Amino acid sequence: MLTIYTPQKTERIAFIMNLFFNRHAYATYRLTDSKDDLHEATHLITYAPQPLSIENEVFIWQHPLMTSTGIQEQTIDMGMFEGEPVFFQSPHDQSFLPFDIFALSFYLLTRYEEYLPHRKDVYGRFPASESLAFKQGFLHKPLVDVLVLKFVRKLKDQFGSKLFSSSIYEIFPQYLATYDIDQAYAYLHKSFTRTVGGLLKHALRFDMQEVKRRIAVLTGRQKDPFDTYHLIEKIKQQYPVKNYFFILFAAKNSRYDRGLNPENRNFQRLILQLKREGEIGCHPSFASAIAPSNRTLSREIYNLTDLTMNVMVCSRSHYLLLDFPETYQRYINKYIKYDFTLGYPELPGFRASTCKPFRFFDLSSDFLTPLELIPLIYMDSTLQRYMRLSPAEALETIKQLIDAVKAVQGIFVSLWHNESFEKDGHDWFAVYRESLDYFFADA
Repeated sequence: MLTIYTPQKTERIAFIMNLFFNRHAYATYRLTDSKDDLHEATHLITYAPQPLSIENEVFIWQHPLMTSTGIQEQTIDMGMFEGEPVFFQSPHDQSFLPFDIFALSFYLLTRYEEYLPHRKDVYGRFPASESLAFKQGFLHKPLVDVLVLKFVRKLKDQFGSKLFSSSIYEIFPQYLATYDIDQAYAYLHKSFTRTVGGLLKHALRFDMQEVKRRIAVLTGRQKDPFDTYHLIEKIKQQYPVKNYFFILFAAKNSRYDRGLNPENRNFQRLILQLKREGEIGCHPSFASAIAPSNRTLSREIYNLTDLTMNVMVCSRSHYLLLDFPETYQRYINKYIKYDFTLGYPELPGFRASTCKPFRFFDLSSDFLTPLELIPLIYMDSTLQRYMRLSPAEALETIKQLIDAVKAVQGIFVSLWHNESFEKDGHDWFAVYRESLDYFFADA
């Protein structure tokens, strides 16, 4: 067993030690702040500002972040360790690592910088360009996972490998195929007012091709372009993925919430069909995110629960709206267990520098919550609309992300919309399928 000594046990230290040794290193450990517990310690890690100078001690210098309370601007002193960017560098030559790996990981995983004053985008989101990972060039890699692997290898060299066991996640498979259903259909099953309004709008613009397309779909002569659910079913049949469907179930339409009415029978039948193919999760609307109370969110979750007869335990915010810590606090209050929002809209990569699930640590109260965060690796519209990549460029980007995840034995989470498989004349479904071929090539 590993004994980890620290002069002051804090919630922050307990959180990061549990994450490192229970979820990454798979080592049994004991965390103590009593020197009396060290007499029989055969494998000792001292995590402190100064070493104990005990024989065979592994000393790791401790940054003040891990014993402080509250949220303050931190000095980020960048350096390199075995080819990887690091910060919170140690002033002690005796330190086992030249930086505090625990404080670094805590800073990135908790999204500490998102609690600090920052510029927001037009939707009120934290932009990728504001992040340390983007500015220092490591957004494309799960830096925490990479550094943990290096750390564990060094510990094995020091203590031997018997203390560590290999394990796998039992709750989640390696590839989670997630889908946001923002608009179930392009033309079908809308109200009379929306249908006529759409036809008139394009007619007044003299966009007769769009008018003809709408009429062809409405009269059954052509398939609705957003009705791609047979393709999703094909993916499930061909690849060992687990499906998650996040349904926009807003009671009222708004500028950013354009889904079908929750009382629409055809919409309800579709949701129940999707329930047979995967997990149904709530997709809290833009309106619910900006509402002064939780009533809108409560209604959306209740209505979806009532329809599916399943308690909603999974969520992903519409527009990837995420405001630390308020968004997650609201989801916890609604008994959400797993959230899939943690990714950037405008760039793919690793928002929390990891591709492994971890529990949300609320910095506003220094409290480890029960909410499990499932990091999102990429979104279809990121590649299509924000980055404006060609299908070939998008596929290459996805392959690089897959390589990064596999290198640390992580979990790959993709996000596609039902309307994105054919866009701007390109067959994006082929990109999705080829990326899955690449992921499962050595399975």
